[in-house]
Amino acid sequence: MVASASLAQTSLRGNVTDPAGEPLIGATVLIHELDKGMVTDLDGQFRFDNLRVADYHLHISYIGYEAKTIAIHPRDGDGVTIVLEPTSLELSEIVVESNHYKTGPREHTLAMEIIDMEYLKKNRKGTLVNSLEDLPGVNAINTGVGISKPVIRGMSFNRVIVNDKGVKQEGQQWGTDHGLEIDMFEPGRVEVVKGPSSLMYGSDGLGGVLNIFPPSLPDPGTHQGAVQSIYKTNNQSVSTSTSLEGNFDDKVYRLRFSTQDFGDYRVPATSFNYNNFNLPLYDNQLKNTAGNERNLTAMVGLKKNWGYSTLTVSNFHQTAGFFVGAIGIPRSYQLTPDGDSRNTDLPKQVINHFKVISNSNILIGKNWLELDMGYQNNYRQEQSNPHAHGKGPRPDGTQAHALRLQTYSLNARYFIRLSDRHSRILGVQGQQQSNSRGGFEFLLPEFSSASVGAFVFEEFSFKKQVTATAGVRFDYANRSIDSYSEPIYSDETTIERYYQRNGAINSDFYNVSGALGLSYYPSRSFNAKWNLGTSFKVPTAAELSMNGIHHGTFRHEVGDSTLTSERGLQADLSLSYQKSNISLVVSPFISWFNDFIYLAPTAMFSSSMDSDAFPEGGQVFQYKQNDAFFAGGEVAAEYHPIEELHIRVAYEYVYNYNLDTKLPLPFTPPASIFTELQYELESSMTWLDGVNFGVNFKKVFDQKRVDRNERTTPGYYLIGFNMGTQFVFNGFKPELVFSALNLTDTRYFNHLSRYRLLNLPEQGRNFMISLNIPFAIK
Repeated sequence: MVASASLAQTSLRGNVTDPAGEPLIGATVLIHELDKGMVTDLDGQFRFDNLRVADYHLHISYIGYEAKTIAIHPRDGDGVTIVLEPTSLELSEIVVESNHYKTGPREHTLAMEIIDMEYLKKNRKGTLVNSLEDLPGVNAINTGVGISKPVIRGMSFNRVIVNDKGVKQEGQQWGTDHGLEIDMFEPGRVEVVKGPSSLMYGSDGLGGVLNIFPPSLPDPGTHQGAVQSIYKTNNQSVSTSTSLEGNFDDKVYRLRFSTQDFGDYRVPATSFNYNNFNLPLYDNQLKNTAGNERNLTAMVGLKKNWGYSTLTVSNFHQTAGFFVGAIGIPRSYQLTPDGDSRNTDLPKQVINHFKVISNSNILIGKNWLELDMGYQNNYRQEQSNPHAHGKGPRPDGTQAHALRLQTYSLNARYFIRLSDRHSRILGVQGQQQSNSRGGFEFLLPEFSSASVGAFVFEEFSFKKQVTATAGVRFDYANRSIDSYSEPIYSDETTIERYYQRNGAINSDFYNVSGALGLSYYPSRSFNAKWNLGTSFKVPTAAELSMNGIHHGTFRHEVGDSTLTSERGLQADLSLSYQKSNISLVVSPFISWFNDFIYLAPTAMFSSSMDSDAFPEGGQVFQYKQNDAFFAGGEVAAEYHPIEELHIRVAYEYVYNYNLDTKLPLPFTPPASIFTELQYELESSMTWLDGVNFGVNFKKVFDQKRVDRNERTTPGYYLIGFNMGTQFVFNGFKPELVFSALNLTDTRYFNHLSRYRLLNLPEQGRNFMISLNIPFAIK
């Protein structure tokens, strides 16, 4: 594996200064390809020895200065001087380390938000997705407080890709009540890629991509960890996470164990109205919305001068109750308190997501091969009491659904630096899946699927002012779905006939996609990005073959075996202006989709399909394909009138239109404005490293552009508050953060919440306290 790499040794030395030539002491310098870093000494200098002769990318960052990325080919005796420009903008201090893009943020042609661990710690809200929903263009579809899925520019489900450590997360994401099974404490950074992403990532990259990265690998001789704890008052939630990592002579390890236990959450309401019935909410609580999580992650690996290789094993386990009226029609007797606000009764879901991921970056000659491989086993159990079942034996137990999805993934990318101005990426991706089912209810049949894709991506730079990108990709996918027939009984024991829920399907799909991009940066303060790309989405097994009453969504959902690949033509523009204390970014986008797949209501009810198979009625929703149009954009501004005061404003808007029905598409997020003021107060006390105070305001506008049979949702205001500090005790630096969500206890509805169908408001006032205690082992 390493023998093919060049064995020639070299060193890399340099110094980091400010524009006046003064050395920056303690600046971080990281070699991207090796995940190897150090800090500059008292003279602002750094030196890496025993390097292979190859092309590298250096990431340089320092608090209060704009981060920089440079490409370098070290030779013995060569030195480099790196000048960092001062800035008051926090996000400018963050280095972009995405696997695919080794250049700096100006050179990227796609719009991207880069979030580091400090932002995540300050904005934790129960799930990873909820921690990101104040970013412009990002929203969350929620089911209660522990289940959420990402929305990027109005698209979700199988139109947003989530990559965890380079491997696409797979976990029945077609369901509204199916969240993202990732430990919220695990990510070290998150990159939100907006716009068409099929070229690099394949099917489903229409809305965008969430790239989730672990923290950087520990440096040699270090052994450290942290204990984190969060308490929330609204549902008495207690979350903990303990981590330990280290490096023994380039042998690295990382361990993490996280827990979360939460009770029934409270809303600012004593009753709710559903289907013209007024139903009580005792003690302002939604009964049976409690739950818990137990998550374990272990990583081992090697860091060498030929690259690095790691193996990560993780297990996510969640038990989450559903509000008792969320499955079937809510009744008053079901809402009576049971005396325990922390137990989970029926209905509920139990999820276990097991993953094994291998990440390697290997030097071959003077170029680099990135290899990500993964195995995932997602086991979803949905438990409830049997619904009306007509004739025949009554089902045993409470296992309504038992879905096991197993996924094998392979992603390989070979990076070639052809010259100082021209780079190339050759990529291959493959995936194989199998899904089995069980339980007394039917929704999705057993199936297997396979896909393979290959792409080439070119990057050119001109006069240090322009970067142009272009690429093309070919994909093949297969869906092999088993037929399923259920017995129809004439009495308790006699089978009279069989009703076929779905027929056997074996379909092949071929797609060709491409993209063009341009980034223009004539000065440090201005950057214009333009991207035009085609994207595609292969129909899922659910869209092709589903046929059953989805009790959680109050409808009967039926697939269509004739669906073809959904294709899009998407363009976006990003214009940014930045000085040391001010930043403005405007990012409009427009998309046209051919054969857009969506669920459409019909005039049929379940009983009209087969009254014996479906004695319990429900309106039938059919998967259909029509052309659709999307447009919108984000505006983000950041300003520091003085060094201590930070003001941030972000606006987002999504417009879509079904070109067949002449109506908007469902689950479209409303427009919103988010404003945040943050003030940092220096401390004269040696044991206190400053205090920061913040207040934020969010205005969400009315959502009146809705699909047929979808409710409109009134707008609302939310106010939040946070305060944080870091203590210093002989090098021991614990962090304490206090925050408040929905400070005024506003009663509001979230248009993207599953509970919106029941006219249930969102969480009321919620105070949070977070403690992070880092430690080092000598």
